[in-house]
Amino acid sequence: MHCSVFFDLEKNGPTVVEVPPKCGPGTVNDAFFRFVTDMGIPGPDRGQGGKYLILPPHDMVNLTPPVGGMEAEVNGETYFVSRSTSYVNWLILRGFLVDGKTDAAVNNFKSGLKVYPLSQKDNPPAMEFINGSKKSFNTIHANTYPFYEELHTVIEREPVSMLDPELRGLFAAIGIEKGKPFAPDERMKQILTEAVAIGNATARAIVFRPRLGGSFYYSNSAWATAFVGGSYEWLKDEGRGGRNLDARTLFFYGATVNTPAMVLKMVGKGSQYAYAATDAKGDYLDGSKTYKLNIPANVPAADFWSVVAYDPQTRSELQTSQPFPSKNNKRDSLTQNPDGSVDLYFGPEAPSGHESNWIETISGKGWWVLLRLYGPLDPWFDKTWRPGEFELL
Repeated sequence: MHCSVFFDLEKNGPTVVEVPPKCGPGTVNDAFFRFVTDMGIPGPDRGQGGKYLILPPHDMVNLTPPVGGMEAEVNGETYFVSRSTSYVNWLILRGFLVDGKTDAAVNNFKSGLKVYPLSQKDNPPAMEFINGSKKSFNTIHANTYPFYEELHTVIEREPVSMLDPELRGLFAAIGIEKGKPFAPDERMKQILTEAVAIGNATARAIVFRPRLGGSFYYSNSAWATAFVGGSYEWLKDEGRGGRNLDARTLFFYGATVNTPAMVLKMVGKGSQYAYAATDAKGDYLDGSKTYKLNIPANVPAADFWSVVAYDPQTRSELQTSQPFPSKNNKRDSLTQNPDGSVDLYFGPEAPSGHESNWIETISGKGWWVLLRLYGPLDPWFDKTWRPGEFELL
């Protein structure tokens, strides 16, 4: 389960986040999805809990924390201090299941998580928690002309320093500039409408049929990494080759949240992911057909592992009659094979006798999956353990 918090540093100023002990991986990203700091197990509190202070771009300039933060004393309190480049920031925290239930994580957040302006540290306002489970909402940007209007909204809201002059120049070339109205004429609007369609199609091709070197974990396999090049900043050859823009597009079109904890080898602490969109023959996964996926025994995940089915159009979870289009080893009673491995089945109907291991798909719609390992162990990194391929039945 996740706990999600948005905060506005322009409105509230420097903001404190108190994280409870035993919190799973957590991350703060700025409005450009750049890494600000980690919290919880991969963060500087190392799962022991602590107080974090997120600074606005131009406030308390005497503090100069590096990316990821530093420990410092502010107004008599010790914090893990980070500075964001933007006003709006997103905090996402993971809570682990206990006995297949979310109760322990929910209680941990409700009793221990606090977010408040530094100016109110002596009398923090009460926290309000909203259960977003089973609620429908859109989490993706437009892939049509309104995308540019969304971009203009962000440019207007954030400080001009959030983006470098070169990137601001690209936006200005199509009429998006801070402090000025975005009002393209019909000619420009037609050009932008075609451009966003081409951009969307290009991004889909990069994600679901990647050709970037280093995309795949294994030879002759569908399992790919979302962090091509192994850099959370998508820097090629440690920056000597610049930024790998296609690699960055691959990640952010298919996913969200950026942290080095998802890239670095953090045995038993961080998280690792692999995604697949094709079967063993290289054909796209088809919701009208039935497939089997073998998960070998001894999955190298200290906390838990899961396999989740996604919609390639929305990149959100596939919407089916099942509450969750996924299986994980903490929540679900999975039938094991004699060797300890697990066969998962995907299709529009459950194969007879395999109902407990079945993830529903939608006839006439494609799908793809994400394998998640929390607390990844050495066999994942040295590739002595690897997932099976999707076998068409």
